[in-house]
Amino acid sequence: MVPFLIKNIYMNSNTNTKPERQESDRQEEKKWYSAILGRPEIGPIGVMLILFGLLGYFSIPEGQFSLNPFAGEGFNALGIRNNLRVISQLGIVALGAGLLIIAGEFDLSIGSMIGFAGGCMAMILKWGFALVIPYISFKDGFHFESLKIFEIQDVSPLTAVFITLCFTLSFGWFQGWLIVKTGIASFIVTLGGLFFLRGVTEVSYRAFNRAEDQTAGSTTVTDLPDIKNIINVPGHGEMERAAAKSLPNEQLLEILKTAPAEKIEKISSKLTYINEQVAVYKTKMASNKMIQTLEKSLEGAKKSNNESMIEILTKKIEAGVEVPAVTAKAVTDIDLAKAYIDTIHSARPVANFFGGDILEPVFDWLYFTADWNVNAYGNQFAPGLYSCIMIWFLMALVCYFVLSRTQAGNWIYSTGGNLGAARANGVPTNKVKISLFVFTAFCATMFAACQVFEVNTADTAKGNLKELESIAAAVIGGVVLTGGFGTILGILLGALIFGIAKEAFFYIPGIDGSFYRVFLGAVLVAAALANENIRKRIIGSI
Repeated sequence: MVPFLIKNIYMNSNTNTKPERQESDRQEEKKWYSAILGRPEIGPIGVMLILFGLLGYFSIPEGQFSLNPFAGEGFNALGIRNNLRVISQLGIVALGAGLLIIAGEFDLSIGSMIGFAGGCMAMILKWGFALVIPYISFKDGFHFESLKIFEIQDVSPLTAVFITLCFTLSFGWFQGWLIVKTGIASFIVTLGGLFFLRGVTEVSYRAFNRAEDQTAGSTTVTDLPDIKNIINVPGHGEMERAAAKSLPNEQLLEILKTAPAEKIEKISSKLTYINEQVAVYKTKMASNKMIQTLEKSLEGAKKSNNESMIEILTKKIEAGVEVPAVTAKAVTDIDLAKAYIDTIHSARPVANFFGGDILEPVFDWLYFTADWNVNAYGNQFAPGLYSCIMIWFLMALVCYFVLSRTQAGNWIYSTGGNLGAARANGVPTNKVKISLFVFTAFCATMFAACQVFEVNTADTAKGNLKELESIAAAVIGGVVLTGGFGTILGILLGALIFGIAKEAFFYIPGIDGSFYRVFLGAVLVAAALANENIRKRIIGSI
């Protein structure tokens, strides 16, 4: 009797439990939306659209109503320029961090590598480069001396970038080699690299950047020339653009004579349009200022219950205020000469590639034709986008091609997905990991080059916490921390979300701007959970 009851209970419990998934279940016909919802990028796209809405809505000036998201400060021409700069710089290092995570490893030295690369580049540009061999000397007592092998005094931007890459790529290779040869966790090795590189950067800054009357050196390299804006001025040779525009009027007029007539005609028409725009906007500002004065007077009249004054002021406001139109400024030959100097191409194309602007014709069209790229004073708001956006885009294209269209991409996925199986199938897992550590160093160097040539300075604090931000951007974009899963598109979306959240929460009234960290923390944990769920569904474990 007892065995019979036990058998009935067992059978009933089996009928109530959910049947286990079978391998044949993968062949079942799926809903049309299953492939879309199964993509790791679908969540980040939703979050990104929400943040776009927040930034577009809350950045509209207080007291104004508009359904156009581009009417606010977040998505005007200057807002797009600055926001994309932050996003692209983070996106550059997120590409390296994301690919390394897909391969099952981490690099915590990215942030320090940025500071080291920027400092190395700035010091080489300012003081030159020399290869020396230290040795011990007993002449006049025990001390160290050095033997100089060779020296470069005036280092070009290309040479500075190349020398810096020699240092950073070698360090990235060493970290990868140490990890694969010793089996030590990449977390520990790169954590050591984080402290080592940050310390080397600070020591080097203080050693090279110290005046004779100072006991301690500065941790910031300044006084670098604006290399990207060095131009070849007719009759004057190479000089900075700002210095050329500050030449005496007689010399400016001589430079103007060398300009082609067609170019001068185009410049003249553009300057005339700009002066007319400025005059129109100044007239509007004077009118708005007058109306604001009347409105304040009306408020005062209402508080004092002065009926006659209320009636007079109300009629004036309703009728509108007419102010004398501001006369447009005439275009002079000096204006033409300075504008012509702005059109001369940089004599340092490498510096301009990293620190210059792109899409200037598009932003000119938005100002002169679309009448959108205009600031409150009638001038052009933004000259273009930062070059780092182009660099990010090009690197993303290469990474996408490698990861999705080459055998190397399969090796990266298999190395992070199942290391033992990858080795058994002949995948050079050690070379894959070392190569990706070298690539993260390359990404950090590109980030540093963009900053150095944009602002013409370098600081030991550069890159602080970028190693964590890059990992967070990759995870938010769908990269699984256990390795083997992730896409380049997802990494790009993660960088967009991180950058937009950084800006959007500063516009929301009543919320501290640093709340974006709370938001990103919650999104990061949610993304990690969702990514793991998607991974398990793909491999069929749930």
